Amino acid sequence: MRCDVLIAGAGPAGCAAAIAARRAAPHLSVVLVDAARFPRDKPCAGAITGGGLRELERAGLALRVPHAVVSHARLRALGREARVELPRPAAVVRRVELDDDLVQQARDAGATVVEGAALQALQEDRARTGAGEISFGALVCADGAAGPSRRLLGLDPGRHALLREARVPGAPQWDLLFDLDAGVPGYAWRFPAPALAGAMAETVGVYAHERTAGLGPALAAWLGREGLPAPEPVRWPIRLHAPGAPVGKDLGKAQALLAGEALGVDPLTGEGIRYALWSGRVAGALAAGALARRRAPSLAEYRVRLAASRSGLALAVLSRLAGRIYGPDVRWRRLAAEPRIAAAFAAVISGHPARLLAAGLAALVDPVRLEQR
Repeated sequence: MRCDVLIAGAGPAGCAAAIAARRAAPHLSVVLVDAARFPRDKPCAGAITGGGLRELERAGLALRVPHAVVSHARLRALGREARVELPRPAAVVRRVELDDDLVQQARDAGATVVEGAALQALQEDRARTGAGEISFGALVCADGAAGPSRRLLGLDPGRHALLREARVPGAPQWDLLFDLDAGVPGYAWRFPAPALAGAMAETVGVYAHERTAGLGPALAAWLGREGLPAPEPVRWPIRLHAPGAPVGKDLGKAQALLAGEALGVDPLTGEGIRYALWSGRVAGALAAGALARRRAPSLAEYRVRLAASRSGLALAVLSRLAGRIYGPDVRWRRLAAEPRIAAAFAAVISGHPARLLAAGLAALVDPVRLEQR
């Protein structure tokens, strides 16, 4: 098989890349390959923040699956709590439904989706997959934290973090709750989930910014303090974004661009869907636009386009803050539950304009103000 743009991975990043490529150059062929067959489930808290919903729209995708709408966030730290309104409400979905529908939207846009076709090998402008060999003009690697693309490209695997997630019945609260007092270098969460067979539920879990033993017991203990049952959690890794890390690789006859969790998620919140849609959209448009001009996509231009966007700015700021918030200096965590800082956090995850992002976070990144507390 021959195509112009090959995309490895048909999750949110891959589907965003496919539609962006079709929009940039409708005459080019776009093929997505994925090791799974859809619908397939994926461990994920399922929150699409306001910033993520904005990226969904920019990618030309629609939210057409059942979802819970969330208008407020709560942040806890060192025994204090702040509840703030989200400038743009978030949506919580089930990934089994979301990803299946995004694949259908990619198909409707003219992309060819090949399921059950794991990426097995890469050589210059050819990929060996479970469905045979595919030659390509450009490659977008969007196959997630556990996908083989980075290894096949000879890139460092990057830094992974661990999560534990479970679903509990009922819906006693309707906020995005982030609790930094869960006893891990990260936070525990409670998000409302869409109704399943008429019954509401919550997704609960714990995220550790650093690899830490005992996440399961930590989650169980925290759920006990919340008055919730402690079902057996699912364990899953995510790859964290690292400023300055590779964004792709020159294959000689073609270029490979990393997107989604193959590139990395926000280390502060662990949010992945927003940044998958963002990087996939940028990668797909760049790859197809370059090929339409009979050029190879530029890795340097890809890095610049990522950094110059609203989500790129947010990711850069949050990546810098993660080590401080979850580090040994508790003064940083104390700030997290201040109303002003909580409001800034709400603005960031809601995809607010960059000027508001910068103004809202000024108090948090100002070391003088930190020392005065």
